Amino acid sequence: MDGKCIVCEKNTSSKCSRCYSVYYCSKDHQKEHWKTHKHHCKPVQVKEDKTLGRHLVATKDIKEGEIIFTEKPLIIGPAQVTAPVCLGCYKVLTEKISRPCSNCGWPVCDENCEKSPNHKAECDMTVARGQKVNIQTFGCAHPNYQSIIIVRCLHLKKSNSTIWNILIQLESHYEQRKDTEKWKSDYLQVAQFVRKFYKLEDQFTEEEIMKVCGIVQVNGHEVPFSDPPFVAVYNTTSMLEHNCMANSSKSFTSNGEVLIAAAMDLKAGQNVSICYTDPTWGTINRRHHLQETKFFNCYCDRCKDVTEFGTMFSALKCQKQDCTGYLLPKTFLFEEDKNTNVDGQEKSYDWYCNQCDKIMSEKSAHKLIEHIGTDLDAMEKGDIESCKKFLDHYGKYLHPSHYYMIDVSLALAHLIGQETDIGLAGVSEENLTLKANICRKIAEFLEKLVPAEIRGRGMILFELHATIAETGRRRAEKTGEGPAMLIDYLLDSKKILEKSLKLLQHEPKEMPEGKIAVQGAKNLEEMKKLLQNLYIAIDSPM
Repeated sequence: MDGKCIVCEKNTSSKCSRCYSVYYCSKDHQKEHWKTHKHHCKPVQVKEDKTLGRHLVATKDIKEGEIIFTEKPLIIGPAQVTAPVCLGCYKVLTEKISRPCSNCGWPVCDENCEKSPNHKAECDMTVARGQKVNIQTFGCAHPNYQSIIIVRCLHLKKSNSTIWNILIQLESHYEQRKDTEKWKSDYLQVAQFVRKFYKLEDQFTEEEIMKVCGIVQVNGHEVPFSDPPFVAVYNTTSMLEHNCMANSSKSFTSNGEVLIAAAMDLKAGQNVSICYTDPTWGTINRRHHLQETKFFNCYCDRCKDVTEFGTMFSALKCQKQDCTGYLLPKTFLFEEDKNTNVDGQEKSYDWYCNQCDKIMSEKSAHKLIEHIGTDLDAMEKGDIESCKKFLDHYGKYLHPSHYYMIDVSLALAHLIGQETDIGLAGVSEENLTLKANICRKIAEFLEKLVPAEIRGRGMILFELHATIAETGRRRAEKTGEGPAMLIDYLLDSKKILEKSLKLLQHEPKEMPEGKIAVQGAKNLEEMKKLLQNLYIAIDSPM
């Protein structure tokens, strides 16, 4: 199909190869228009329907690992529940490492943070009220910080009407939020506080402020460049569809832009999705969290399938003697206001064994899960033996791939090797084998159930590559086979490391995953050199 060149309006069939949304008659006109087009060039377009509302659809085939788009935030600010933090850099403050802003009194780190553009909104509005802020309590959640990111949003109405008009169009779930505990808290401690404290009764209504509170709650993303993370709201990113088995991953660039990359190959016309909640939670917890924070019930294919694509991620072990089956309810998708599930069948909360006639009541199933969760919370953190005991004991009650078992197994895999000053070289044969087995199992599991969790997959594969290399070194020494045996292990380790680096390729160097990617790149070069030397040693061609 032909169109008109965006520069000269000449008829042409050539489109921008990245977004397929703009026509160019020549490379010169494409280069000329790039300064303008680069801010909008994304291989996705906005669609809208009654079920999903606005959502993003791929305009072309997108390869796994390809960046779909990056985007600057509309607004950033500290989390609403936080101890006093610097309003320039978001570092946690104490009396000793803070100073009041000379203009408004809000505590900051230093003169640079006082002058930071991040701090301008609340500073301007505090100065306008005619009285400085005086924060004296540090180290615990401070109620005045609940209003900061909301004030920054409101400040846009005068300071940047273009961004304000974009922000205010985002979903707030205004009606659904009413009568929730979060609504009541925001109404008292944000809406009423902001209007009185900043003397804005004539500028903003309580309804307008409550809508902004909803926009931040529904569309806010934690950006982990500070501890605690700060919150950012993005425009295009807010239109990404939710799916508990998302096809795209979310990360961030060093300058705070969100980065959306394909976690699998996408076809033109396919909806682009991320997961709004933690995909490593069980179905009950994921759906509850989405309802409480995003105000919708999830009916994705993963939530519809109680086995979660055969992983049995939420399954309990049948306790009937000699039975090898597992218990799950018939569905997790109950309509709260009806006596039927979403398929129209009569409600049944009981859990059924897939091998025998054993039935466990909903109350008993949830009591067992809650008891195990309590024990997990109380378990000594960072202790290898505690992890082993948990897995051994509760393996009698949970499927091996239950989310609690995966959670503890993942922790155990990362802990093995950290208990000695010499890393994996100081680990026992038993624990080294255990680490390798766990890493392989979890890597395969994550790829099957949560492929968009590229950071977790990348990190566990990094652990696996190191474990395999160490195993090869030991066995080569033990058997005396030397280079020939070691080469096989190193080739396996190298292949896994390359996959890890591909998964972590977009992670910023400031983050743990980015630092691992840097270390992994060094490991890869060293491994290539070692392999070359080993091939020479056995006089074998590469």
